[in-house]
Amino acid sequence: MNQKGGPLDEEELAAWQGMLSLHARVLRDLDKDLTARHHLPVRSFDVLITLFNAPEYRLRMSDLANRVMLSPSGLTRLVERLERDRLIERQVDTSDARSFQAVLTDSGRERLDEARESHDAVIRDRFTGRLSPEQLRQLGAIWSRVLTEEG
Repeated sequence: MNQKGGPLDEEELAAWQGMLSLHARVLRDLDKDLTARHHLPVRSFDVLITLFNAPEYRLRMSDLANRVMLSPSGLTRLVERLERDRLIERQVDTSDARSFQAVLTDSGRERLDEARESHDAVIRDRFTGRLSPEQLRQLGAIWSRVLTEEG
């Protein structure tokens, strides 16, 4: 692994700026498409898909905030909007009555199912569809290496 000091070199800067640019572009396009087609901003989609993938479609609020990279207060505001739309509900955590869990509702699963096709189409159009299967495998391996804790 490269342990250079000093300013980023040309390759490092290109890799870093490319990742940031792609991330910003894809999130912007996802937000635009999901909001226009499904009245579901990308942050809301992220909460719904995270709950969908959680055991029993539920997570403690603090765990959900960490997974969707929102502050606790930011998540609370978003959850309030999603509750008003009946896409999720908050329930007292049976293992800790001082805590709440966010729970995906049937309506939330339906809205998520409707939005997933649009979400996946944007991902493929802006990102994965521009790479060969071999490039996708290589990139997956790169992300795996970069994201390991031991690095």
